[in-house]
Amino acid sequence: MSYGHVKSGDRINLQTLREELDVDNTYALVKTDQMEVIRMALHKGKVVEQHSIDSEISVLCLKGEILFHIDTTAETLTKDDWLYLKEAQPFSYSVKEDTILLVTIVFGRQESN
Repeated sequence: MSYGHVKSGDRINLQTLREELDVDNTYALVKTDQMEVIRMALHKGKVVEQHSIDSEISVLCLKGEILFHIDTTAETLTKDDWLYLKEAQPFSYSVKEDTILLVTIVFGRQESN
């Protein structure tokens, strides 16, 4: 089951995307029962207050600069930096320059009956 803008086997460039996708927008590229992959375009000055997600998260900075606050730690991500957040890990961020992130959310295991 796949929802999003990319189909299995599609090749895209995460910087330039495709003609039908606007490079300045955020897209759920793929969403399945097990994961969601999002290309996030964030503009300088955007601030997101502390929150958490009940899933593991992988964040790859493709372009720009963003400051993540995780517990009492601050981590700056720039091009090619990668960050892992465990399940339910509180975090916030502020965008220092226009930034593109590739965010992968891995959903928890579903219990079978």
